[in-house]
Amino acid sequence: MEKINVQVYSLVSEQMSPIEKLQTIAKLGYTGVEFTADFTQVPLEEMKKVLAETGLEVPSAHVALNLIEGVIPYFAELGTKYIICPMTDFANKEEAKEVAEELNRLGHIAKPYGIKIGYHNHTDEYFVEDGKYLYDWLIEACDPEVTAFEVDCGWCSCAGVNPVDFINKHAGKICAIHIKENNGVLGAKQPHSRHVERPPFKFERDENGKPIFPPEFLKMKEERDKLNVPQGTGIVDWKAVKAAADAQWDGEVTYVVEREASYNDPQDRVACLAEDIAWIKANL
Repeated sequence: MEKINVQVYSLVSEQMSPIEKLQTIAKLGYTGVEFTADFTQVPLEEMKKVLAETGLEVPSAHVALNLIEGVIPYFAELGTKYIICPMTDFANKEEAKEVAEELNRLGHIAKPYGIKIGYHNHTDEYFVEDGKYLYDWLIEACDPEVTAFEVDCGWCSCAGVNPVDFINKHAGKICAIHIKENNGVLGAKQPHSRHVERPPFKFERDENGKPIFPPEFLKMKEERDKLNVPQGTGIVDWKAVKAAADAQWDGEVTYVVEREASYNDPQDRVACLAEDIAWIKANL
């Protein structure tokens, strides 16, 4: 695999500026990055300069559904092809269709910029209703002319679903793959309704700028972090994933490493990402 991208969220625990994160990612040998919305706070010309200096591309970005429309011009200037909603609530097939409507609307706005709008899964989207996953209902209700999808193979397999089977089911619609190692099955989490308001997902920070995690989040994180193992040692067949993804997409599939937890002690996310890319280059 020649082009290997990394989701910048992988460095969320590191005390670095956005620019420092990009410089670190480039030194590790990654060829591109998947941005989060906060990176658009860096002035466009400064960002272009940093990308030129590091040689990094920005093929995709994760942006909350309600923020996508406002950042389309910024990402168009960076040559981004896919702006992907990282998560949003939908508890049943009707709500999945409502989300699809919004993705379609945004997709038609983004089309003149050469951008497709997409969606990225966790485990919730594999909750079953009427014989289909909620993610099935979402994808089937979207217009393939203006939308495309990212399969997070770590969360997919964690839900108990074979990512290869899911990719094959939606052949021609999967533009991106999250390479996230996973070592166990927790099942599909009960999804939340998009019509029941929940507090914003945001952490307070201490005097050193580090996030303050509530106890319930720490408990959930500990359970899920145990599933983050070294690349190539989990339950996902990455060669089969790559073969399936490449076969179904008319173009170049975007492969993105996302490391949500460190597996080493003391924890060193940068070292994990270095080992991730080394394994991928040697095996894929």
